[in-house]
Amino acid sequence: MMARVLVVDDDATVRDVVGRYLDEAGYQVDLAADGPTGLRAARERAPDASCST
Repeated sequence: MMARVLVVDDDATVRDVVGRYLDEAGYQVDLAADGPTGLRAARERAPDASCST
């Protein structure tokens, strides 16, 4: 089973690059552009880990 990771960052480039690296490393990646969206995603999909920059 793949670990699910939530990446929250308001910079689309950072969010996409970090998400791509994690995806290539074998993680299921959810992306969010801001805090409220990230909190909603965390409640809905329960990440195993989160990364905020």
